Amino acid sequence: MPKSEGKAHSLGEGRWGLERARYVAREVEADRRAVRALVETLFGDDAETRKRAGDVARRITERDAGPMERYADELAGLLAEVPLEESRTRWHLGLVVARTAHTREQRLRAGRLMELLMEDESNVARCSAVEGIGLLAMGEGSLRDVAEEMIAKALQEGTKAMKCRAREAKRRMEKADRKQPKSNHE
Repeated sequence: MPKSEGKAHSLGEGRWGLERARYVAREVEADRRAVRALVETLFGDDAETRKRAGDVARRITERDAGPMERYADELAGLLAEVPLEESRTRWHLGLVVARTAHTREQRLRAGRLMELLMEDESNVARCSAVEGIGLLAMGEGSLRDVAEEMIAKALQEGTKAMKCRAREAKRRMEKADRKQPKSNHE
């Protein structure tokens, strides 16, 4: 079995937790074949393994979305199809999709997916939507109004976790605004 396949296969074995997810992410992120195997695992039949693969993908994109950007379209398509009962997988993929979207078309598609996630029954999926739309709006100005509306709604009506994510998204967007040079028209 090739090395990369073994890493993806190890997702289904043993106890899972933050430390292990981070370890597997570090092992996978530098190996293109392992990243491809991870993405293939996300499309697999076992819900628990998909959840773990989503967790690893999320950890990879926390540090650098680059290794997974080539799969942005596939991952967005997958997020749209993940069953509602797989809320943890949807949570992980929401962030992965937002972080890997690197073209305007991908950011707009991801923005629509974040709007759908915001209506999800699962709090973790809604948290992902709030964080994700904030990230997307920093790279796509046309999503700014949607992001501000979602963030305001989360701050007003959300759970503690949603409010925390919304405050962080708002802070990041404001920080990005301060870093942008003023135009000559202001």
